[in-house]
Amino acid sequence: MSEVVINRYTIGFVVCLAESFVKLYYIGGYKLRGKRANRKIMYTSFRDASMGEEMKMKRPIRVNNINTFLKSMILGFLVLSFASNLYAEQVSYEMPSTIDRSVHYLFFLHNYYVEKHGPNGDCKYHDIVKSFADKGFRVISEVRSGKIVPSEYAKKIVRQVKRLLGAGVSPERITIAGHSKGGVITLCVASQLGNPKIGYIVMAGCEIKPLAPAYPDFTQLKGDFLSIYASSDLIASSCHKVFSKAIIGISNKEVTLKSDKGHKLFFQPEDIWIEPVMIWLNQRKNDGN
Repeated sequence: MSEVVINRYTIGFVVCLAESFVKLYYIGGYKLRGKRANRKIMYTSFRDASMGEEMKMKRPIRVNNINTFLKSMILGFLVLSFASNLYAEQVSYEMPSTIDRSVHYLFFLHNYYVEKHGPNGDCKYHDIVKSFADKGFRVISEVRSGKIVPSEYAKKIVRQVKRLLGAGVSPERITIAGHSKGGVITLCVASQLGNPKIGYIVMAGCEIKPLAPAYPDFTQLKGDFLSIYASSDLIASSCHKVFSKAIIGISNKEVTLKSDKGHKLFFQPEDIWIEPVMIWLNQRKNDGN
């Protein structure tokens, strides 16, 4: 689903549109009152016709009012069109209708915080997905809401990945990344797909006790994995035990970051974690071309 982004463009659009309608409502200081107002103007003009010069002063004012009305209408339509284009640029993380086999695709799965509080809170969801898009990835992501069961939601991602594979996209060009609960979903996707060449980034998504029942059968894990978490994280920890249970078809790397932000380290796109993630992703790019 598309997400409405509340930012400076949205605010600017609302302000401009409001200004346009104010101009429409007050034309040259004359308040529009529908047909009654039109009849009043016609009646006044008719009476003024017997006054000679005074009529010549009033007619241009009405013409100017019409010009203002038309200009305001045009301005309103232009602002609406411009804002629509801005929205199109901001909201571009849906599954593409046309699949480009030369593109590197990255699925991003956010945490439970965004699931509960939305994308505009302390966790900067839009900034995170934009940071990946700005680095050349075709990001596919959406804001989840409601009671999300990781294994069930993973089925949706599996269908989308299979659609990419079916269209000829090589598995080396596909990566699924997730933070916290999103990391749990990422592990569920890996166990369901069973493709050793697809990439997975688990961002502080292992050993989360409240989500223990949601984890998949780790013996079924297959893929190329990067685990990354903060040493100060009191909620999640290393994925070493998880990866050790996988039987075949798995390669993995783990990065432990020194940060006092704990589980919230991944709430915004900071260099401390973006850089090692990009190094790993670019290595996959080079390996898979």
